[in-house]
Amino acid sequence: MPGLTPNAASNGSPYCRYDSAASGWGWENGASCVVYQSAIDPGAGSFDHCKVGKEEIAYCADGAEQWGFANGRYCIARDFCPGNAHKTQAEQSQALVTATASEASQAVFAYLNRIWGRKMLSGQMDLTWDDSIDMRQRVIDVTGKAPAIMGYDFMNYGAYGSISGLTQTEEAIAQWDAGGLVTFAWHWRDPSGETANFYVGQSEASKNTNFTIPVKDAELDRQSEAFIAIEHDVDLIASELQKLAQANVPVLWRPLHEAAGGWFWWGRERTDGVPAGYAQTLLWRYMYDRLTNYHGLNNLIWVWNGQNAIWYPGDDVVDIVSTDIYDGERNTESQIDYYQLTAAYPHQEKMVALSENSNIPDPDLMQADGAWWLWFMVWNDGAVNTTEDHSSNFWTGEYYNTDAHKKHVYNHELVITQDELPSF
Repeated sequence: MPGLTPNAASNGSPYCRYDSAASGWGWENGASCVVYQSAIDPGAGSFDHCKVGKEEIAYCADGAEQWGFANGRYCIARDFCPGNAHKTQAEQSQALVTATASEASQAVFAYLNRIWGRKMLSGQMDLTWDDSIDMRQRVIDVTGKAPAIMGYDFMNYGAYGSISGLTQTEEAIAQWDAGGLVTFAWHWRDPSGETANFYVGQSEASKNTNFTIPVKDAELDRQSEAFIAIEHDVDLIASELQKLAQANVPVLWRPLHEAAGGWFWWGRERTDGVPAGYAQTLLWRYMYDRLTNYHGLNNLIWVWNGQNAIWYPGDDVVDIVSTDIYDGERNTESQIDYYQLTAAYPHQEKMVALSENSNIPDPDLMQADGAWWLWFMVWNDGAVNTTEDHSSNFWTGEYYNTDAHKKHVYNHELVITQDELPSF
């Protein structure tokens, strides 16, 4: 059962928290993992450390709630290590973690709380690097209805000059003004500017980034050039979020996504002894403080999408938990296992969203299994030169979801479309 899987197998391999590959092998936290009780599982092991990917993190003696640092050594609370927890979650809060949240943001959050466990919001990701593609209209063309939520991304902000993908803020304002909801991610390109990528690099030829979250003595190294570059980028995006705040647009804000995957620089494997999950937690909490307290942004609803419990930054800086699922083609199951796994991450009950997906869960199966995803968010059409079936086109064509299934979902009584949203 999710949340009850031991931490690691007897051969030292960590158990998979997310990947359920039929082969028995998965890939998480930048390393191979073993699927619990699969054919290759040698049986559970017992270790004096927490095994996460390639990392072996010592347990704290006592007192630590999540992470600890003493005598130059990082440690982790035993019950914070995945598989060890036997926690009872605190009751869900009806209030946003931002005490000064705008009235519109509070109204949206209250609405989400009312529908969670009863209905699911429809969502579609914009083609965030090509302004010429209208993903919202593509949904309407097939289903006759507009998605309740449109997803946007600050991917190209700050890294380029005159290039497509720099009207996301304006498109989001138009979406809100049309009666829809808005979520933003940020494929954060190399803050140093040495590359224009967000993927981790293995060699100079890869053109990927070697940027690493700067940590010194268990804190962000605020004197480093890397931190100065981080702060510059956060302030840049803050100016866009401020435009949204001035337009009274609440933003379901999902930064530092998929950190546990290890493929983005904010989740990369480290060689300095700092646990990768800990470093990302420092960055998340810094970003929360910078945007909320320094810039005074009151329109953000914080959506955490780390994909693994050890990366969870704390209940006080997270409003909603979410996960991303890409699992082959035309799989319409409810994804109840991933739902339960994600729901178990926080210490306080939080609403659970499917923040990126290829296949759309069938609402009937979702209801039957109790997998009450707050929303789904179909990824965009990356194969811009074709509208045929293509593995990079997540909406258009029928590679993942048949047109019949799309219509079934968008016309289902359990699925909310834009025309069914209240006026906030």
